[in-house]
Amino acid sequence: MISINGILLVLKYIAAIIIFACIVLTPAYLASANGRSKYDKMRVRMGSLMFGWSFIGWLFALFISAKK
Repeated sequence: MISINGILLVLKYIAAIIIFACIVLTPAYLASANGRSKYDKMRVRMGSLMFGWSFIGWLFALFISAKK
């Protein structure tokens, strides 16, 4: 039998995954929204994918995507 605690635990993990995905994909979205060139968009996506697990890599991708 499925308990309420089990359902809440699953919902909590789903929410955490969605929030994490939004945070990781923010630099790529900003690069598209700011009208960056294809090269800059690719650089942001690759930096986010390869170094997104580290805070420094994520900041690098965010800096590249947001600079004007």
